[in-house]
Amino acid sequence: MTDAAGCKCIRQIADIEVYNKEFSKGRLMMPSMFFVFNHTILPVQERDARDNLGVEHLYELPQELKIVWEKIPPENDDILSVVSPIIAWLDSHSLPGDYVLVQGDFGATFLVVGWALKHDRIPVYATTRRIFESRRDESGAVVNVHRFEHVRYRKYNLFL
Repeated sequence: MTDAAGCKCIRQIADIEVYNKEFSKGRLMMPSMFFVFNHTILPVQERDARDNLGVEHLYELPQELKIVWEKIPPENDDILSVVSPIIAWLDSHSLPGDYVLVQGDFGATFLVVGWALKHDRIPVYATTRRIFESRRDESGAVVNVHRFEHVRYRKYNLFL
């Protein structure tokens, strides 16, 4: 399967059933990574997950949950009920030791990271290098370009 960014190895979540059955038989499995964020994974991010974290399978949220994650209502005092379907999906599809890439609304991210830590998942976020360029176009107008380059994944930790 190829996504919008040309990444060919994102597997549909239907494959997770086979993964869970193989794991439950005691077969040693490499960790998977689950994406809870508003972007499409870039090939460089995919390579980093495989090469540096030992991730074998990569899973995106189902489309209906992506929409929920993208539109966390800023008016709500409490967003636990909004985020609960995403946590329920992670709970039923991921296993202890799997990575969960979490980035987005700060409060929603806090809830998912808290769940992940409590349930032995490994929450991570992507670090980037920001490159700023400013130039003038042919009309003399200033054009500012901000480029973000993936550097690595970093684990969320608790300060106790």
